[in-house]
Amino acid sequence: MRPKIALVLGGGGSRGLAHIGVLEVLVREQIPIDYIIGTSMGAIIGSLFAAGYPPQKIADDLDHLRGNNIFNFNFFSARARQKDTEKQLEWRLKGKTFADMKIPLKVMAVDVVHGREVTLEEGDLIPAILASSAVPAVFPPVEIGDMQLADGGVIDSLATHAGYEVGADHIIAVDVYPPLETDDPWVDPLSAIMGFQLPFNLFGNTEWTKLPGIAASMWRSFRVMAWHLHEERLKAAPPDVLLRPMVGGYGSLDFTDVDGPIQAGRLEAENHLPVMKSLLKLPDQQEAGDD
Repeated sequence: MRPKIALVLGGGGSRGLAHIGVLEVLVREQIPIDYIIGTSMGAIIGSLFAAGYPPQKIADDLDHLRGNNIFNFNFFSARARQKDTEKQLEWRLKGKTFADMKIPLKVMAVDVVHGREVTLEEGDLIPAILASSAVPAVFPPVEIGDMQLADGGVIDSLATHAGYEVGADHIIAVDVYPPLETDDPWVDPLSAIMGFQLPFNLFGNTEWTKLPGIAASMWRSFRVMAWHLHEERLKAAPPDVLLRPMVGGYGSLDFTDVDGPIQAGRLEAENHLPVMKSLLKLPDQQEAGDD
């Protein structure tokens, strides 16, 4: 009996489209996935794949995002934006529960009232996906039971620990959270999130001093804290294969380029094909191969 493999798909907005490219390679190379853990965009794409939809169909379904940023959809209303997302999910997942998934699925969210990470794995699927992808300030929290749930990335975008909790023998993780060292340390928040440079100095940086403004300083502080937690959790629950597609140049809410992140995911998966295929070997087969 072959080892069981969990696929952990991280959050990252438009950068998460890279998951489609990774899935294309896994399907093409017949690398089976036994469990899926998704956060935010990873929850959206992971849910569609777990429901049985092939990567190309998922790409087709998300193609409506092409040429947009998330605020093109109901600029003034976070709840209306969330309703638009719900309608898109209903096209494929209306009425489905976690029990209907062809691949066991867990999605990650954060209870913002009680301050804890929550693993969703039972009940209706769409509310759980909406909760996992409820980016603060973009979408409102989603009420499930007595919890007010927001994007799982509020704590961490890549829940590798959940892969071990389901009993997987091996974990393939796709991390689309941009590395700290790739950032302009004093970029303004809107430019970082939307993926384009503002034509004016909204946040008041003083060019002559090269010192950051308040907003840029706060954004950098958030990035440092989030990256530190992200890296520490990876050390505590390291995956067997860590895929990091080259998507750092994309703003998380900028969908003007859909094909680029997908191609980046495809290339990263192809670069790691030998080690991913080796996960299917039993321990004695791996030792024989080493000899």
